[in-house]
Amino acid sequence: FVKNMKYLETLNASDYEAYFNRLTLDKYLIDNKMAPFGPNAATGFTPKYSTSDIQNAGQGTNWLNQVLRDGSIDNHSVTVNGGSDKVIYYFSGNYFNQVGTIKSSGLTKYSGKMNISVTPAKFVTINTSLTASKNNFTNSTAGWQNGGSGNQGFGALQAALAYPATVPVRDSAGKYSLFSVTGNPVSLLDIADKTNYNSLFATVSADFNIVPHILTGRILYGNNTENATRSFFVPSTTYYFQLYRSRGSWTESQRQNQTMEATLSFKKKVWKDNLSIDAVAGTGQYIYDDYGFTAQGADMKDAIGITALQTATASSFGISSYKNYNKTRSYFARSSFDFFDKYVLALTYRYDGFSNFFPQSKYAGFPSASFAWKLSNESFLKNVKAINLLKLRASIGVTGLTNGAVAYGAFSPDASIITFNDGSAQHTAFYLSSLDEQNLTWPKTVNKNLGLDFSLFKDRVSGSFDLFYDDFTRILTTDNTDPLSFIATHYINAGEQIRKGYEVNLNTSNVRTNTGFSWNSLINISHVNYYWKTRFPNADVPSYAKVNDPVNSIYAFKTSGILQVGQTPSAWQPANAQLPGSPILVDINGDKKLDSADVARYNYDPKISIGFGNTFSYKNFDLSIFFYGQFGGYNYNYLTLWSDPAGFISGNQSGIQQLKNAWTTTNPNGTLPGVGYNESALGLLTGVNTRIESTSFLRCRNISLGYTFNVPAVNKIFKTLRIYGDVQNAFIITNYKIADPEVQAAGVKGGPAPYPMAATYSFGIKANL
Repeated sequence: FVKNMKYLETLNASDYEAYFNRLTLDKYLIDNKMAPFGPNAATGFTPKYSTSDIQNAGQGTNWLNQVLRDGSIDNHSVTVNGGSDKVIYYFSGNYFNQVGTIKSSGLTKYSGKMNISVTPAKFVTINTSLTASKNNFTNSTAGWQNGGSGNQGFGALQAALAYPATVPVRDSAGKYSLFSVTGNPVSLLDIADKTNYNSLFATVSADFNIVPHILTGRILYGNNTENATRSFFVPSTTYYFQLYRSRGSWTESQRQNQTMEATLSFKKKVWKDNLSIDAVAGTGQYIYDDYGFTAQGADMKDAIGITALQTATASSFGISSYKNYNKTRSYFARSSFDFFDKYVLALTYRYDGFSNFFPQSKYAGFPSASFAWKLSNESFLKNVKAINLLKLRASIGVTGLTNGAVAYGAFSPDASIITFNDGSAQHTAFYLSSLDEQNLTWPKTVNKNLGLDFSLFKDRVSGSFDLFYDDFTRILTTDNTDPLSFIATHYINAGEQIRKGYEVNLNTSNVRTNTGFSWNSLINISHVNYYWKTRFPNADVPSYAKVNDPVNSIYAFKTSGILQVGQTPSAWQPANAQLPGSPILVDINGDKKLDSADVARYNYDPKISIGFGNTFSYKNFDLSIFFYGQFGGYNYNYLTLWSDPAGFISGNQSGIQQLKNAWTTTNPNGTLPGVGYNESALGLLTGVNTRIESTSFLRCRNISLGYTFNVPAVNKIFKTLRIYGDVQNAFIITNYKIADPEVQAAGVKGGPAPYPMAATYSFGIKANL
């Protein structure tokens, strides 16, 4: 059973009409420079809704209830395994069915796995592994948020937040109602958006026992193939992208990852067993390719949909396709030397090449080394009973990821078709869309780590402590080209970023009794500081920022309350923020002006992230509770866009309960800016902090209670039989306004509508025969 957690609360019909009158009154007074916003006398305003209208409006249509629902999950699996000296087998099958918390959404998944190992002779073992999955998705949030669509392209959930409660689902003629240029939320659920996704991951390997217990070899081939088809159809009865018009598309895509590896492994104890050597050397090749196409059209019959795209009007029909291919080749070696079971030295080296780079930049080497000292095995600590394990370790290594970058220039077809000879000859023009970057190569990250592993008091307390320092150089990114270039961006290796911090892991056995009661805990604490050391060449660093600021910094002018009627604005208050209802901007350095020195920086990344879990058991019962959270971070609360007074009266949205906190002449204690405030008109270097909030929270991620049967009647049939109940996302503790910090989306046009966080209540049985 899946239930939506705290989410946005829209205004009911009565509140909508009342606040529409209040805010349009203020807007009328502002536009006509009437008191208290100007010298003219306040007169002539006629509210849209009468007192009786407001009193009789009632609750109206709850649009969120029209598109949201409680969901459910069914998850069943069966596993069979066994074998002999010659053959070992493992089979499993799984059925998963999820009814989504948005109507018309869901997932049905069938998956299976098979592992078989055969040893036909002492010197060779053949292994096969096969994992297959079939997934059927039904989607209900289809929307078009590009192409300048704005709220014309809202999906069902966004539209439900936009539609006022005063609008009924259907009009008097029985047709779907229409508000502004936004499609009716219920009608948007009629969009048929289905995706079928199939994957097959197969590996075949052979292990060769060349010198028993010393030298072994392995060859492996793996293939992961994924296929997807998506059918999308908008019926003519749905108002979508400002049209009542049937539209549809069919998309097919496939991607494939191939792995080919050959390795030799050497294990040997030498020097009177005082030195253990474990070494591996090999080579690998990894091939990636994908391709796909889309066919689309319009004006098909609703009953036919996309099953006959050829019936679309000729002018609407279109087709597109793509294909990509790249290859990575690696030569690698790694070795480990354990001296006296006290000192461990590990060395690795990779030499990797990527096909999308030019020959002179194609390959790069990546070495690493680590050293560990088992202090607990030294004579001066070996007899300390309180210490079971104490190990110091340090490592340094170089890594690199290509992120699919392409160094070779490319030509792309122009969208316009050029005609000659009165249209009898048609040609597609191609243009240079990206440049050759002959020096583009692997990025480089130097990872440094210093750690301590420990186990104390007969393993009652164990854990680890790590300090890390990662230096990112030759970062692969797209950057602006030089001025007047006819290509806007290009790939470069540039910049330097530092990520450093610490992580603490602690496991404790708090209580163990003879009565069968035990209590164990785990704690994880981490801190990360991620900042710039060198910016990209054409990066435009604002005057209020420092070169070495954190990578994910947010910059804004601070505010302190709302400007009230009769209050004199400060000398530095922007000209377009001097009306009552505007936020009061803060002059941080006290120089009586607002400039870059008054811009505050907020860290997006939290100062501390934590995880805290407890497991209790008593006889056959077990209970586990796990929390996680973060503290000290900030972010824009994009959901506040639904409580923007200007957007509310513009007729583009219904407003949410937080709109009641907006300042108005009838609500001077409001904490949000009023309808006359327009942040984009301030002309400041950057924005203000009215929408920035602390993202600190503590979430109860999981509560699970189980019982394992241990009675003779049951044990005759089952090796083990356990029943359990589980709650996922039980609750959250936070001061975050509107939903919670993890339910966010970037500034989507017209207002974001991320999926609401869901609490899942489940009951299960796990049996082993």
